[in-house]
Amino acid sequence: MKLRHILEYIAFQFTAFLVELLPLSGAQWLGRRLGRFVFGVLCYRRDVTLSNLRRAFREKTDLALEEIARGAYENIGISLLELLWFPRLTRERVLKAVRFDKPEILTKAYERGKGVLILTAHFGNWELLGQAIYVHFGFPINGLAKTQSNRLVNRSIDRRRARLGPKVIPMETSLREVLRALRNGELVAIVADQAAPKENVSVEFFGTMVPTHQGPSVFSLKVGSPIVAVFAVRAADGTYDARMMEVPSEDLTGPSEENIVELTRRHVKITEDFIRKFPDQWLWMHKRWKHVPLPDTHSEAPAP
Repeated sequence: MKLRHILEYIAFQFTAFLVELLPLSGAQWLGRRLGRFVFGVLCYRRDVTLSNLRRAFREKTDLALEEIARGAYENIGISLLELLWFPRLTRERVLKAVRFDKPEILTKAYERGKGVLILTAHFGNWELLGQAIYVHFGFPINGLAKTQSNRLVNRSIDRRRARLGPKVIPMETSLREVLRALRNGELVAIVADQAAPKENVSVEFFGTMVPTHQGPSVFSLKVGSPIVAVFAVRAADGTYDARMMEVPSEDLTGPSEENIVELTRRHVKITEDFIRKFPDQWLWMHKRWKHVPLPDTHSEAPAP
């Protein structure tokens, strides 16, 4: 075990201890200010964020884009401190904090008996979704998660993710475990909005063709599992409206390359539509377009 990892773990646990002393509203307040500090003072990935926003919203002014960026940093700050606060989560608190707009969509998908892929993005508080789905519906749910390089911190984060019942599937064992879970009729949650290697299929995202992970579509078409897109939209009072939509796939039979590309295009379009409605709740700091050159200019027209 590296000394650096031990020190990181101590710092993580100490910070989490302090956050857990606060009421949830206090943790959210502090998270918002942390986001503002990182954006305005530390400027961590600020250039990447604004570059991504210029690509996505070429019609908006720099002032409008900066406001979206600031809100995105606040969102990440809140989500991070909420994750640290998870050990204090209770079923009752989750029921009050998260509302599902169309719960029948998930119930009907689950009743088909072929498992369900829960598709989401780094949007709102994606970490809370697994807990909320398990508490509200009682369906067995597994979350696909990347293993952090610091295994001590990773174990602490995974304990929080599994706090009220969900299971965590490490990315490195994902293929076998995801197929097992779906064939057992369980739910598998996947955050599917990050950059993919160049060799992956390209689909349109905010007007640009970008390499995109095909995993959700491959799993869905191979097993016959429906994909339900779920996005936890943060409300002004700190609660969440979890909005659901099944990704249409009835006309796609079998995991052919053509069907995989088409289903991927459909779920990416749904993700983009949600981000357009609530742009300050997405993770713009990620280098989503790193394989695609950035256009030289963007419009200075006022935001619509």
